[in-house]
Amino acid sequence: MLDALRRGATGIVAKILLSLLIVSFAIWGIADVFRGYTRGSVATVGNATIPVGDFDRVLRAELDGISAEAQRRVTMEDARKQGIDRLVLSKMIGQTALKEYAREVNLGLSQDRVVQNLFEDPGFAGPDGKFSRTGLNDLLARLGISESAFLALRLDDDLRQQFSSAVLNATVVPPAMIEIENSFKNETRDIEFFKIDAAKLVSVPEPDEAQLLAYFNENKMSFMTPEFRKFNVLVATATDLKKDVAVSEEELKASYEADKATYDVPEKRRVQQIAFKDRAAAEAAREALVKGTKNFMDAAKEAGAKESDVNIGLVSKSQLIDPKIAETAFKLERDAISEVVDGRFATVVLRVIEVQPGRESTYDETKDKVRDKLATQKATSLLQEKVDLVEEGRNAGKTKKQIAEELKLRFLEVAAADKDGKSPEGNAVLDIPTPEIVTRFVFRTEPGTLTDPVEIGSDGYAWVEVLNIEPPKQKPFESVKAEVKSSLIDSERRKLVKELADKLVERVRSGEDFAKVAAEGGGTPDKVESVRRNMVPPGLTEDAVDVAFSLAQGGAGSALTVDRGSRVVMKVTKITPAGELSGADKDKLVNELRRGLQNDLLIAFVTSLQDRLGVSINDQEVARVTGADVAAN
Repeated sequence: MLDALRRGATGIVAKILLSLLIVSFAIWGIADVFRGYTRGSVATVGNATIPVGDFDRVLRAELDGISAEAQRRVTMEDARKQGIDRLVLSKMIGQTALKEYAREVNLGLSQDRVVQNLFEDPGFAGPDGKFSRTGLNDLLARLGISESAFLALRLDDDLRQQFSSAVLNATVVPPAMIEIENSFKNETRDIEFFKIDAAKLVSVPEPDEAQLLAYFNENKMSFMTPEFRKFNVLVATATDLKKDVAVSEEELKASYEADKATYDVPEKRRVQQIAFKDRAAAEAAREALVKGTKNFMDAAKEAGAKESDVNIGLVSKSQLIDPKIAETAFKLERDAISEVVDGRFATVVLRVIEVQPGRESTYDETKDKVRDKLATQKATSLLQEKVDLVEEGRNAGKTKKQIAEELKLRFLEVAAADKDGKSPEGNAVLDIPTPEIVTRFVFRTEPGTLTDPVEIGSDGYAWVEVLNIEPPKQKPFESVKAEVKSSLIDSERRKLVKELADKLVERVRSGEDFAKVAAEGGGTPDKVESVRRNMVPPGLTEDAVDVAFSLAQGGAGSALTVDRGSRVVMKVTKITPAGELSGADKDKLVNELRRGLQNDLLIAFVTSLQDRLGVSINDQEVARVTGADVAAN
């Protein structure tokens, strides 16, 4: 999940959030400091503390980013399982250590410098490439902090950036490392290979009863029933509650009128713009466009713009940040050239090449959407009331079944389920959102344990009670005889195919004609050329490529096929050493190696700072923020 952490988080607000993280999680590492604690904070670094509120805010911002990327709600439980909570805390510890060191050496920045850095940061740029105040305001609202508090965060961030740059700028990549990495990445090999026809050449005799029984006794652990657990679940979700929520006609009409604009289909236009360095250049270009002596794209190229800079896209009026540009664009006739517009961020000339008319919604066509929206809002409010009433009922000693009947909530009784949420017959036992969350919870909870609710889906809770554990049992031989036979035959076939492949490989190594050996192996010779280590050519696997790169020129070996049902026999016919890198390729490789060295250097530096300053973690507060204290009960 972390590799994809930012892939789907796009737009100005997401970019600004990313800009606050000057170094990746990998740079900060996961410090070996999770010991001890200081009350009132999640951690201390030297004399500095990391407040509980700051940790909670940063962690939730990370989860919001991951949720946007995954297009589903990522819960605190997910965060704990993926180690995201510890990564966030480790990053904050590293940042705090650098801040403490900056304070020790009296490294500082003026507020004016911080503001200037903010305006120059490309992560804060709008579609026109200039600083976006709107984006900043959106970010402040999302983070729930004031502008002054945000500037304080930026000050800390800029100080760390300065200090990190000072540490990293001197990083030099040794020539020997460049040569070794180039050789490893760019050496190529030509490989001849063929696939053994296992179905034709390998046959496994029908095993007798004694062989089956012997194989069963040697592999008894492969023929066990899974562990089954009996449990019940009380479920409360806004989706379930929404079905019984009443919404009056008056409420529907009032909501529709209040939010009518959100249901209307706005007019959209495909807008193109050319930005100019000054008004004189814009006027001259517009005159040429109007007279027809230049076309729009040629004028854009002369102004230094690429096609991607010119095409704003199909947008509604509200999506254009600059009000002057928006007003002009939505008054233009199609294909007409606008007057020169002195926008907020640039002087531009516009053209509209497509117009999609808007349409006002009607109450009748929108009523169902409005009802769903209001019902969802009411159900979400009602959900918290239900949660509170469930807890009151539990505190009063009522069973979950009694509570479910009183509050009209779903109560599920599961007679037996394995760790995959399947019954002994192989059917899914839970018809609820994210059932795997409940199943995992069940399999780490002991019978009789009083547990707190777990979050399910994006709008619900489940209260779980484990009643009984049925441990794995040995399946009787007679009941699994067919499975034993299939497993034994597969095992013997793999063994015989490997023995055949070894014999064929020895023949190739001894110098026999490759085509002849391939024919006797039931295969057709094939060849791939200029294969690098990171390539998987057709007909081979990663394992086969690894084997090929372990061989000398003329050497032979074998590897499993993609379906693992046979093996390929291969021979390395040519090894081509890596050549001299071109300037651009060498620069790219050097930059990759430098980043790796810089990461290692910064990790070592921050770790040494943490060791010197001293770090302690309040595990109880961390568990409280992440909900681990609840999961443990």
